[in-house]
Amino acid sequence: MSSNLTIRPATANDAIQTAEVFLAARARMTYLPNLHTEDDTRAFIGGLAAQMEVWVAEIDARVTGFAAVRDGWLDHLYVHPSFQNREIGTALLAKVKTRRPEGFQFWAFQANDGARRFYERQGCTAVEFTDGQGNEEKVPDVRYVWRRKT
Repeated sequence: MSSNLTIRPATANDAIQTAEVFLAARARMTYLPNLHTEDDTRAFIGGLAAQMEVWVAEIDARVTGFAAVRDGWLDHLYVHPSFQNREIGTALLAKVKTRRPEGFQFWAFQANDGARRFYERQGCTAVEFTDGQGNEEKVPDVRYVWRRKT
């Protein structure tokens, strides 16, 4: 893990960088349709901190990843592609685990093999597979659950 990695609550000032992390990560997910303009996506992601608990990973004053949670759901966890495989996702997920020690659930796309391997290594369990008709993208997904081991 990078020694200068900081995980901190997101602020309104993080909106642009957080949206850029999301756009860069999603650009690598070529199996997803483009449903929104980049400007609409920037507005949506930039507004998350006003709607839910958002944590950013920061290295040298640059937002490199973020996690957004509300209630018992992890709604988003993204790491900029140029910072992946540097334990940033692990640090963000660890923060979510400390904030939701009772457990949480989330959706991932079935085609996102790297994310699925990551979540399963982190103790998350796949509990439901769908054909994607319930998500905006209409792409098969999988619901995961994380519960603290007792």
